[in-house]
Amino acid sequence: MKLLTLSFLFTFAIILNSNANNTVPQEIIQTELNSDDNVQGSVKIINDTKEDLRIHTGKGVVKLNHRGGSTSVSCDTGRKISLSDGSKATKLLFKIESSMCGETVKLSDYL
Repeated sequence: MKLLTLSFLFTFAIILNSNANNTVPQEIIQTELNSDDNVQGSVKIINDTKEDLRIHTGKGVVKLNHRGGSTSVSCDTGRKISLSDGSKATKLLFKIESSMCGETVKLSDYL
């Protein structure tokens, strides 16, 4: 009897769960697709200064040589780009905005 009851409850839970996944309103789906957080692409960061710099990209540290060293990071809106001492972020330079996607950012504009 216990086995039959457990089988019934398990089957009912599966049916209930499969119906719950199909009830998301179209407006919510469309809003999430249009969100600025979902912007694709990358931002190129170039060191146009006269000194070598280390920057923390939010996921790691990159050394950029003076006069042209560059790196690209994914365009995650709100991602922090900071100066680094080699192991951790020290001074916030800027946060990535959706308007920066596909663009080149010069570090001299933020120092």
